[in-house]
Formats: sequence, structure tokens, C-alpha cells
Amino acid sequence: MEKSEISVLFVDDEKILRTVYSKLLGDRVENVYLAENGQQGLEIYQKYTPDLVITDIKMPLMNGLDMTVMIKKINPQARIILLSAYSESHYFIRAIDIGVKVFLLKPVENHKLFRIIDEQVHEILLEKKMFLEEQRRIKAELSLFRNEQILQAVSEVGERLIQFGYSKKSIDYVLSRLGQGAQVSRVYIFEAFKKDNEEYIKQTHEWIAEGIKPEMDNLILQELSVKDPSFIRWAEIFKEKKTVFGLVKNFPDAERQLIESQDIVSIIAVPIYVEGVWFGFIGFDDCLYERIWTISETNTLMTAANIIGAAIYRSSIEDKLKKLNAELELRVRQRTRKLEIEISERKLAEELSKQSEEKYRLVFENANDGIFLSINSKIQFINPRFYELTGFYPYQLTGKSFLDIIHPEFKEIVAQNYNKRLTGENAMISYDIKIIDASENEKWVEIKSSLIKWENDFAVLTFLTDVDARKRFEHELLHLNLNLEERVKKELKHREKQQQLFLQKSKLESLGELSAGIAHEINQPLGGISMSIENILDDLNTNKISEEYIRNKISLMFSDIERIREIINHVRLFSREQDYNNHFPINLVDVVNNTLLLVNRLFIDHYIDLKIIVKDPTLKVIGNPLQLEQVLLNILSNAKHAVEKKSKNIGADYNKRILMSILTKDKFAGIEVEDNGVGIPENILNNIFDPFFTTKKAEEGTGLGLSISYGIIRDMHGNIEVMSKEGEFTKISIFLPIYKD
Repeated sequence: MEKSEISVLFVDDEKILRTVYSKLLGDRVENVYLAENGQQGLEIYQKYTPDLVITDIKMPLMNGLDMTVMIKKINPQARIILLSAYSESHYFIRAIDIGVKVFLLKPVENHKLFRIIDEQVHEILLEKKMFLEEQRRIKAELSLFRNEQILQAVSEVGERLIQFGYSKKSIDYVLSRLGQGAQVSRVYIFEAFKKDNEEYIKQTHEWIAEGIKPEMDNLILQELSVKDPSFIRWAEIFKEKKTVFGLVKNFPDAERQLIESQDIVSIIAVPIYVEGVWFGFIGFDDCLYERIWTISETNTLMTAANIIGAAIYRSSIEDKLKKLNAELELRVRQRTRKLEIEISERKLAEELSKQSEEKYRLVFENANDGIFLSINSKIQFINPRFYELTGFYPYQLTGKSFLDIIHPEFKEIVAQNYNKRLTGENAMISYDIKIIDASENEKWVEIKSSLIKWENDFAVLTFLTDVDARKRFEHELLHLNLNLEERVKKELKHREKQQQLFLQKSKLESLGELSAGIAHEINQPLGGISMSIENILDDLNTNKISEEYIRNKISLMFSDIERIREIINHVRLFSREQDYNNHFPINLVDVVNNTLLLVNRLFIDHYIDLKIIVKDPTLKVIGNPLQLEQVLLNILSNAKHAVEKKSKNIGADYNKRILMSILTKDKFAGIEVEDNGVGIPENILNNIFDPFFTTKKAEEGTGLGLSISYGIIRDMHGNIEVMSKEGEFTKISIFLPIYKD
């Protein structure tokens, strides 16, 4: 059985009855409250206000009738069922007096009690439904009333702006009327402006209700950057021609501080656009209540903002037209009387036009599209936007065929659609064409036409939308798409070539830096060869030489020659350009030995204690051995610089030490280089892998070494880790995937 969404309070001093009825009632209703006497029952009622009370009469502390009297004082409409034994029937009269409508004698049969409860539930739910419907009705009526007030205000605002235009006096009236109609605390206008190529907003007008603090003197609101955290979200919304509204407590933290300082509780801000350009916004504040703005209210206020934007545009156009008309009249008077007659006729036409219905005039004069009305293909009049679009004055086109401004390529299709519309045939609703403006320039427009009745004659009302920029953009986009793929390929090849050059340059820098050590490595076996030859010559002079002695000396010289060949071959192989994408299993001990082949003598000559720790000489990783040697040489070079620099600072008591270890970590193996040099400052530790970043002097390095090393290890699917403490040590670990046979 489905539970009813009501709550029941059951009051009885017998625990067993409370237990039984708790189960029985719990199966039928949503919530059941239990009390063992009238006092406890009254407290529960005051706390939860249950929909139905079922109570015994005789109970300790407070009986059921006294509790009923107290509940009726709190809620005269409270529904109460009294339970009584036959001996208590004399309470029946009193129960009726205090407003109890249901009285049952104990013992009560469950089906009777449930029938009465079901009746009460039905009435309770019906009352709740009626109450909710009434609340909805009241809310809807209030919303409708508010919207009607706003609509009335917007209507009056439109009339005022049409009559007086956009001025301080008219805007003061507009804000006052909108504020009263919307029943808000404050209404204001912000205008956008530029300063030092940055966009700002400032408050220019304000209306406040009685008792509300004005904000016109708020210096923050006189120059607020659109990029300010308190406004940047609004600017993005406004540029999408949408509104900002809601309860201030739900706004982002960056915005609330400025808004709450103005005591605003609820707000709606609507953008104002003039000819498609964002002009500013009009805002409505409620400083007293958490007002929820309805869709109809929002749409109405957007209409008000559009009317204000149109009025601003109309005022600017009127100023331009007044100036143009003055210039034109002067030139006409200087020329011929005939032109003066035409101007008079134009003024007469304008005067007649002003006498037409105001709502059509408002739409016509402030539309964003160029509009002209034609009868029998002859233009009767045009709107200001048509002049801006084509450059033709009304007197230049009135009475002439509109086909005169259509590009020759499109005259036929435009004429066909015009005739089809007049004859009632299906015609294209809208399509793109080219026109020829007053400067004989071609311009793309979208044309839309409608058949109307005008002064007892059929006429065609035509709208022209400027799509020239869109067409140019489409052409440019097509051209860019055709060349983009080829440009991307060229750029990738160029970048790959640059990367190879950087890698080769880094290797040559390493060889240049280590050249002294390599020369020393070669000089040592050369010295051995020289000494062997001198010994042979000395023994020849004394005739104490034997064949075995010569063979031993020659064997030693061949060993030294092989050593020199090994060093030179490795340097040649290392310096040659390689296929860096060729990765294969390599032994880490071999890489370390080949690296030491190039640097060991250099470290010995500089009295650097270089120690090698190898726990597993069989460890192999996947990578490129020459690239790994390049990385290792760069790290050892940096370590050498670090200990040399510290030696200069400390003196002879300092022992220069570098420890190189082969180690494993999870599924990776690698080489770790630790020195006891100057260390790396913590504030630059995160920058050491950036290209061209270095702490060395200009002649000591380019700053590309670690950046290239990082890229090499990354390409081999490895990682470089760095630990350092300034003045104490630096530890750099290279890890690559372990290779398993």
C-alpha cells in the first residue's frame, strides 16, 4: 500500500498501544510521531506541526482535551481525533465545544479508525493541493503584475525616447520609470570606453529608490577595467548578448566583494548594443529582497535595453543627418532652384513619414538592416541604415528602380523573385547577392523581401543585411585551408632539421670542452711508444738486445697504438650525425666506459676524485648509446664546473668529488651522477631544463645542454630527476626502461 504524504501525532499513555499504532500508522502515512502524555504531545505539535492528531483523553500531566485546547489556540484548523472509553463519553460535549469533529470510543476497531484516517487524509491532501494551487496562482498573478508594470514602463520609455531622443533628461526619466515599474532599489547605466588601448567601463547615470545609498560618487565604478576579476565574466557574457542575473550570494567570490559593498542582494544586468557594437549595460539592483527574475521580466528588460541602444543610434544618425542636410541645403541653394524644390519635396516626404504609426517608425528607423519599400519596382523610401550600407541619399533613389543598385550578375534572379512574389508564386525567402554602392564598389548583402499592402496598393518591403565581411572571411578561410597542410609539413621539416642541428652542436660543444682531456688520453700511449723506441735504440748501442726483447717491446707499442685507435674511432663515431630514432638494447657499463674514455684523463688532471659504483654489470636498457653518452658527458661537464667553482670559493682544503652509480628503480635502470659542488638555488631548480637557461658566463655555455639532454631521454621513454641543495650537492639521475632478454 502506498503511503500518504502526511504526518500523524499519536498520543496515548499506554506504551503497548503506542507501539502497535506506530506500526499500523507507519504503513499508511509518511511520518508518525509518538507521545505518552498531553504535555509531550503539545511540545511535538509545536515543533513539527503534524497534519493529524490522534489522542487519548485521560493521561498524566496533561489530558487529551487540555492538549486539544492548546493546539486549537495555535492552529484553529488542526484536525484531531479523540479516543475514549465508554465511561468517558461525558467528554463528548466538551470535545464538540472546542472544535473536535471526530470522536471514537475504545476499543476502536482498526478498520473504522483507518476509514476515518483515510477520510482525514483525503481532506488534508485536498487542502494542501488547494493551498499549493492558491500559492501558485498568487505567485503567477504577482509575476504577471510585475511584468505588466515593467511592460508599461518600457512602453512609456520607448515613447519618451522617440519624442525627446537620447539625452540626460530623457535618460533620467527612463531610469526612474524603469526602476518604479520593476520595483527595484537602484537602476543605472554603465558605458564602455578606451584608455591607452585598454577597455574600461564607467557609471554615467543612476536612479535610486528612497532610502537607498547612491553609487554615482563611487570612484571604483568610474574607471573599472573589463579585465578586472570582478567584471571579466560579465564582459564575456555581454559580448554574447546575454544577461547577468541572480542572487549575489551565488556569484563567484571575485565578484561578490564589489557587489556586496553596494548592499546589493539580487541583480540583473542587460547589455546595450548600438549597431552591433557593445555600448555598455543597464543594471537593476534589489537591495532588500532575494528577488528571482523571471524569463518574461528578463525578456522585457532586454527589450528596454534594445530600445535604449536604438535611441542612442538614432540620436547619432540624426546628428549626422542634420549636418549632412545642412551642407546639402547650402550646396543646393548655391546651384539651382530645381534642387531646392527637390529638397522641399524630401522634407515634405519626411514630414508625412513622421505622421505614420510610431511603432513602425521605431522599427524602420532603428533597424540594423537596410530597408526600402518599392511599388512596381520603384523605390518609395529608404531607412538610415540603407544609406549607411549603400551611400545613396533618399533623393537619389526615390522613384527609381531598385534594380539600378543590383550587380549585373544578380539582376535576373532578383527580378524573377520580385515578380513571383507579386503574382503569389513561391519565391526564395532569402539569398545572397552583390550590390553596387554609391562609390561604385561591389558589396555582398543578404536580401529578404515581404509582400505588404501600402496605401491601398501592393508593395514589397525589402531588407538588406551586410554580409560583405562574412564573404571575405569565407574566401580567406578557403585560401588558408588550401595552403595550411603544405605549410604545416614545411614547418615540421624545418623544426626537425633545427632539432638535429641543436643535437649536433651540443655534441661538438661537448667534444670541444673535453678536447684537452682527449689529447691527454692520446698523449699517454704516444709517450709509451716513444719510450719503447728509445729503450730499443739504447739497447742496440750496447749490443744487449734479443729477439724476445724486441718482440715484447713491439707488442707493448701495438697495445698503445690500439688504445689511440680506439679513442680516435670513438670520437669520430660520437661526432658523426646519427639516426637518433634507432633505439636498441645497450649495456650501461659500456656507455659509462666509453664516456670515461673521453673524460677520465681530464678529471685526473684537475684533481677530481671520480668514483664509479656498479652493482650489476649486466644491466641493459633500451636507447641510443651515443645519445646517452652525449647526455652523460653534459651532466659530467656540469658537475666538473660545479666542483671547480666551489674549489675557487673555498680553497685548498676542499676535495672535489664526483660519484657515478649504475642503479635500478622499479622497471627502470639508469645512471646517477652526484657532485659536492656549489649546488643549484631552489628558485631556479625548475628552470634548468628550459632552452638557453644557464648560470654560466656567455663564453662557458649556451644553456642548451640540459634542455637537449631532457629531450633525448624523453624520446627514449625515460626520465631525468634532479635533487640539489645550494652550497652542498647536486644529484642528477637518468632512468630508462630495462631491457630483458
